[in-house]
Amino acid sequence: TCNQTSDTTFKCLCKPEWIGIHCEIQIDYCQNVTCLNNGVCKPLLGDYKCECLSKSYSGKYCGIVSQTLVVHQTVSTSFGYLCYLMIGCICLFFILLDILKYCFGIDPAKDQLKRIQRRGRMKNIKPPPQIRKFIYIN
Repeated sequence: TCNQTSDTTFKCLCKPEWIGIHCEIQIDYCQNVTCLNNGVCKPLLGDYKCECLSKSYSGKYCGIVSQTLVVHQTVSTSFGYLCYLMIGCICLFFILLDILKYCFGIDPAKDQLKRIQRRGRMKNIKPPPQIRKFIYIN
């Protein structure tokens, strides 16, 4: 409601959600609100609400992480560290084999390699051709 205070001036008394000279601007309660984790701010009557797009987050600003998401993140991180550890162990194994072979002259795979080479040579040896003499029976 606006009341005229003189011939050239007036004063408006705005409802709680409106501001401006003529009460023409609705207050945007989401203007200075930042919702976390991709939440969307929705203005309400005299207030606001952050709508969380994922069920993994909750709270006024979508900042509370659900227990299932925490468990999933922990398992994923642990699995990643385990993979790095396994890759490191495999690399150390090959480095150790190279150190044994080239620094100390110890070749752990030497006997196995000789066996494989012998088997390969045995397969490559072809038996001599045989002459077959056919006997014809009437």
